[in-house]
Formats: sequence, structure tokens, C-alpha cells
Amino acid sequence: MPQAKFVVVAGFVSRQEWPLPEDRDMTIGRDRRRSIPIMSRRVSRDHAKVATRKGITTIEDLGSKTGTLVNNKKIKQTVLRHGDRVKIGDVVFRFSSEEAQPPKEEAPAASRPLVISPKPASEPEEPGSEILQAGGDLAAPTFSERELALVGRTVADIRVIAPIAKGRRTVVYKGTHSARNRVVALKVLNREAARDAAVIRWFVNGVKRAAELKHEDMLVPMSGGRAGKLMYVFSAFMEKGNALNVFGARSGQDMAAIKRALEALVHVARALEYAQTQNVLHGGIRPEKILFDEKSRPKLLGLGFNNTCAAPGAVKTQEIVAYLSPEQVSGATEPTPATDVFSLGATFYYMLTGKKPRRDHRQRIASPKPINPAIPDSICRILEKMLMTDPAKRYPSYGQFIHDVRWALRGEAWPHA
Repeated sequence: MPQAKFVVVAGFVSRQEWPLPEDRDMTIGRDRRRSIPIMSRRVSRDHAKVATRKGITTIEDLGSKTGTLVNNKKIKQTVLRHGDRVKIGDVVFRFSSEEAQPPKEEAPAASRPLVISPKPASEPEEPGSEILQAGGDLAAPTFSERELALVGRTVADIRVIAPIAKGRRTVVYKGTHSARNRVVALKVLNREAARDAAVIRWFVNGVKRAAELKHEDMLVPMSGGRAGKLMYVFSAFMEKGNALNVFGARSGQDMAAIKRALEALVHVARALEYAQTQNVLHGGIRPEKILFDEKSRPKLLGLGFNNTCAAPGAVKTQEIVAYLSPEQVSGATEPTPATDVFSLGATFYYMLTGKKPRRDHRQRIASPKPINPAIPDSICRILEKMLMTDPAKRYPSYGQFIHDVRWALRGEAWPHA
């Protein structure tokens, strides 16, 4: 009789195949005592049960919070057929009722530490409470076969689950760190960048500098190094993606959404204010650089790296130019704190409207009011000051900017929820 089994298609569990015996039920949940443990916050402790009797396999949801999906449909209980796909949390299984094949063993890649940074002071202690760094559904990248080949491999104790974002120089993967028992975001230099000595120096120096910065509102690297031919760094995994996800896919432009944007802006400004005391500028603030944890708290990504268009391997794409200050676009002057203020304002514009800011021939960005009439005039005045074409007319300090935002938060009729 063919042996029923689950084969892992996506996500991470400790094995790639799980036989489903007839002599006992198989339980699935966020508990190591379960038959198939999945250590993820999206999985309930007692999530589902699988039973096989006389060659027929059924799956039953045990009242889980996120549900059990069979072929992308939520079920309470159903019979599984060969080829069905079962999604539980981040993990997708394919149900097979054919003869089982022995799983292939894969040797972990040898690694050599290059940079080790101290743990963040506010590091979550419970597995699964970590946060995701992702490019977002709005601009899903296409990954090459070489980039996909890393999935399933182990890099420096990190089991690679899936690619989630990519840039011109790097690819970001979701993975699980076995020693730390947590989900992480693994960033590696792509093949072309790893051949460029200048890009390698940019990467190593950025990791080292970022490791020296410690602030609760910035995403700090946990460690980095070299594993074989791969240059890597990893940080906590941001569950809710970036500002493109959180604000671009908003349903409606109400006061509650505006308040969330303002609150996020305060956190990012605090990180930039701290970085300024360390003589560090960002140089490339845009929605992709603001990430959100499972509690929707924002963290700024990229501090410590040279994010300007003058960095090795950098290119001025239209998406990037939309958030650059006029002096950055023209290349007239070196970046200053006022440069970051403008880019933060352009990012704020996106968070308020869900649209990329557009400029006229004089590099001016129009008011967001026509796009989102719900924006109070006090917020428009703050945004106008951030987006002045003359750097000297922008906010002279983040302290004054945060003061104005907090007064706006107190002065408007914001929702209580």
C-alpha cells in the first residue's frame, strides 16, 4: 500500500518529509511535543490533526487562529487527496500517497566569522517573536536560478527558507538560525557584487559601522561574515514587511491611517537623531527602508551603510530618485542632515497617500491634500517644511520636527483605537 506523507514545499520545519502512519494520529502545532512542530507565531500550539485510516487521510483544524488551508481554502475537516497542498502558518506541505523516497542529506556549508556584533539590548527572547525584512508584495522581485539554489542550504547555522527581496548588490532570504532558535533575515552579496572589491569594502564597512550603533528604533545586524564564497549579514526578521506594504495597500485614507503614519515617523526620526549624534547619516531613506515588526513598531534599516548613489554599485533608478533631495538629484553638494529630512518627508508623503511623490520642473512636491483630503492642515505644514527645496529652510533638527509632530498628534481629533 502506498505510504501517505507530507513533503515540505515551502517554509521551515526540522525535516523535509513526514510519514503519516496509520497506527497513530499526527498533531501539528507550535510546540516541540507535537508530531510535526512548527516554531512560528502564525501557528497555534494545537493547530491541526492528521489521521490516516485504511488508506484514507483526513486533516482537521483544531480551532487555530490563522486557520488550516487546503489548496488555498480554509477547512474545518477534509479528506486529503494525492497532490493536495496544505498550508499551516508559513509552511506549505504537499500531500503524497505514493511510495516514499528517502530524503537527501545535505552537508552544511563551512563558515568563517568576519564580523560579530553584540546582541541588541531589546532582543526578543521567545522564539517566533522576531521581525521580517522584506521587499513587499507591491514589487515582488524575480529571482534567478542561482539565487533560488540557496534555498534549503545552511549558511553559518542559518537554514535558508526562501528569498524575500533583492537589490542591485544583495539578495535577502528568510531563514532560521539553529543556535539562536529564531527566524532571521539573511542578506548576501550577489555573485556580481562579490567580485567587486569596492562593493565588498562597502558591505564589510557598513556591517561593522552598523554593529556599533545601538538604538531601539533601528534594525541592527546580529552578525555577519563569510561562508564559503558568500558574504553575509543577518538581522531579526520583520513580520509585517516595509512601509510599501503597510501604507501602500491601505484600504481608505482615514484619520487612523494618518495617525499610524505620524507615529511611525516619530520612531524613525528618533533613530536618525541618535545616528546624527554618532556622525552617521542615512542618505537613502525611502519606504523600503522602514520595516515593521509583529507589533507594527517601525525600525529603520540601513544606518551605518553608505546608502547614497555615490556608493559602489549604486544606481539612480526612478524609484530611488523619487525620494532623493534636490541636492542629491543634482549631485551639487554632499549629503547633510537636511538631506535625510527631505527624504524622510518624501517617504512620509507616500505613507499619507500610498503614492510615490511627484515633482515639478523646480523639484517641488505638491501638497498631498488632493490625494488624501483627510490630512489635517497642521500635518501638511509639517510636510511642507520637510520638503523645502532649499536645505536651509527645512527642519534644523529632529528634535524640533518631533516636537511639531507630537503637538499635531495631541491637537487633532484622533481615533482612540
